Amino acid sequence: MAHIKKTEMPKSWPVPRKGKRKRFIAVPSHGLNKGISLLFLLRDILKIASTRKEARHMTLNGMVKINNKVRHDENFPVNVLDVVNLSVAGSNKFYRLEIVNKKFVLVEVSEKESTSKIVKIIGKKVLSGGKVQMNLRDGQNFLSDLKFSVGDSVVLDTKKNVVSKILGLKKGAKVEIIAGKHAGESGELVGFEELVRGRNYEIKLSTGTTMLPYKTILVVG
Repeated sequence: MAHIKKTEMPKSWPVPRKGKRKRFIAVPSHGLNKGISLLFLLRDILKIASTRKEARHMTLNGMVKINNKVRHDENFPVNVLDVVNLSVAGSNKFYRLEIVNKKFVLVEVSEKESTSKIVKIIGKKVLSGGKVQMNLRDGQNFLSDLKFSVGDSVVLDTKKNVVSKILGLKKGAKVEIIAGKHAGESGELVGFEELVRGRNYEIKLSTGTTMLPYKTILVVG
């Protein structure tokens, strides 16, 4: 599925759901609710490509990197906190995909900032020989000697492709809400609510304190 109707797209996508132009909109090759496609980003948000053909020309010619890796597929998904590097017309621009007021927003960052990315740890596996593998929300896997738990975040050095730091899911941690009615807000983890299966997390926001499920929060500090 390369396109969907605008009226069916996730509410987090930053374009009007109705309008006279374009009834259909490009979707990523996978992870529809986690991010947006490069085609959508280049054509509908940044407007540096007018057509799919122009966007494909940019990707096939190595003009677009996501987290310091060249991506040749215009349908490749750009997820929250991914950094996009565009080499167009002799200049380099760096953007990070963030959530503001429940909508995806591209925020321009410096070249120095573009080399790091925060990603949630969603799995942990002990391999033969006692090596421990962390599975990340963006599909990457890393072997690490660092102590970590599922739910923590990692700071990745995308230039060296290594884990540089663990951000623990613990009291006092700074978190960002990445889904739900509080998406785009930031707060502090102040407590837990134990459930029959799993737990909810008590987050102190600027507007008050609320309980949120694990999948909606990301540790950022």
